[in-house]
Amino acid sequence: MNILLGMVGGLILGIIIAFIKEGLDDSIKTPEDLEAFLATPALAVIPPALAPPGRLNWLRIRRERDSAPDEVAELAVLRQPGSALAESYRSLRTSILLSAAPQPPQALLVTSAHPKEGKSCTSLNLAVALAQRGNRVVIIDSDLRKPRIGPALGLSDEKGLSTLLAGTHTLASTAPFGLVVEGWGPRPTNPAELLSSSNMEKLTRELRQNFEHLVLDSPPLLMVTDATVLSTLVDGVLLVVESGTTARGALIRARRILENAGGKILGAVLNKADLRRDGYYGYPYAGSYSYYADRTAEKTSRLIGMSGK
Repeated sequence: MNILLGMVGGLILGIIIAFIKEGLDDSIKTPEDLEAFLATPALAVIPPALAPPGRLNWLRIRRERDSAPDEVAELAVLRQPGSALAESYRSLRTSILLSAAPQPPQALLVTSAHPKEGKSCTSLNLAVALAQRGNRVVIIDSDLRKPRIGPALGLSDEKGLSTLLAGTHTLASTAPFGLVVEGWGPRPTNPAELLSSSNMEKLTRELRQNFEHLVLDSPPLLMVTDATVLSTLVDGVLLVVESGTTARGALIRARRILENAGGKILGAVLNKADLRRDGYYGYPYAGSYSYYADRTAEKTSRLIGMSGK
């Protein structure tokens, strides 16, 4: 009887603790949460990089997601064209192109409220997906404090955005590639002042004339002011939100910062999300993507090139 009472008491106590923990958790978990607190559409839901098809419990997905190296997702559209992860980035591309009628946004800023929410992976895969349509696309690593795009592609830091703004070299706008990548360059001592200079405005105008799409990867909004400055130079801001991590208060604060600066929030991306239990994401269909992607993978690899000039 004592053992039975102990088991029942432990079960009741565990349920109570679970409800308390759930009640205290104010993180964004679903697209509905995202749209309610950001007052903007959820343009895409990105699954965890290492979540395979099948039935997985939430704890295992969270453990795999947190331990996944960034390089798994950074070029998913190219390296894993038939995966559900790559398909989600192609869905994001479609949502962005249809987000503004009749002319889709040309210049995009990708940022997040906090670090390590997946903004650089989103920037790179989005740029590749746009280039796969045959468009001329340039992606610039405008995170001059902790760059990720350049290192992910193995680019040298001798030349990049900082040297472009300093006028020591020019962008190879005539390079015969669908995708041109510009790294960060030597790290300056005054990134915010450099990004808010007239040279940055001039560079943005020049890129608009030579490319159909411009993607800027920036530092987190709540950490430094760089993203706020850049938001005034683009057509729209894409806010990356990590499911189960980004707090509602942080999301509201990020929205207010952008609105006060005059930046336009184009939409948001719910990253590293497992929403199969709510019926949002069709993992059982992930394997079928490979049939279509494999037939065009060779053509895509010829279409896209990368330049760190």
